[in-house]
Amino acid sequence: MPHDPLLTRLTSAFAKVPGIAAIVLGGSRARGSAHASSDYDMGLYSSAASSLDTDRLLAAAKEIADDPAATAVTPVGEWGPWIVGGAWLSVEGRKVDLLYRNADAVEAVMQSCRAGVVTMDYQPGHPHGFCSAIWMGEIAYCRPLHDPQALIARLKSIALPYPSPLRTALIRRFQWEISFGIENAELAVAASRPMSQDASTGRSRASRRCCSH
Repeated sequence: MPHDPLLTRLTSAFAKVPGIAAIVLGGSRARGSAHASSDYDMGLYSSAASSLDTDRLLAAAKEIADDPAATAVTPVGEWGPWIVGGAWLSVEGRKVDLLYRNADAVEAVMQSCRAGVVTMDYQPGHPHGFCSAIWMGEIAYCRPLHDPQALIARLKSIALPYPSPLRTALIRRFQWEISFGIENAELAVAASRPMSQDASTGRSRASRRCCSH
């Protein structure tokens, strides 16, 4: 990835905030698929041993934001247990999204995923639920920007190579939803014409499938 002066500036500003143990770049910019107007998605990792100082984070954000008076950061946990919190900033005319992550919680979830245990949980903004394996994917694809204690490097060793129990668990959990979704789509189509025996049978089959999960 070519040198990015804005990324250097952002990292320098947030690395000095108490409680930030590591900073990563995520999203399309980390994957190398970004375009000129892509957001800068930055993960701020803290730990139970040193909680994130959101007051200092706000001060740091205001120092670099295009509109300091309109700049705000959330308390930890305000965006729910999985997105956690963060900020939406504009810096040098670019959109910068900050997301909080607790490294201890992330590691625990990753170890579960590695063992083939995946959960779907309620999370605002995710109408179908938040899949716990997303945290695994974030670590696998992110680019460390500030990792003085090799925290992200250690987490990457859990995510990579791709654990086969996780692959099996994801297929097992979501494969039935594919068939269930198709069957319900067929029912919706059937509802637009006189009820047929096939549609009635499909409804019963979909109901049995739903009740069995």
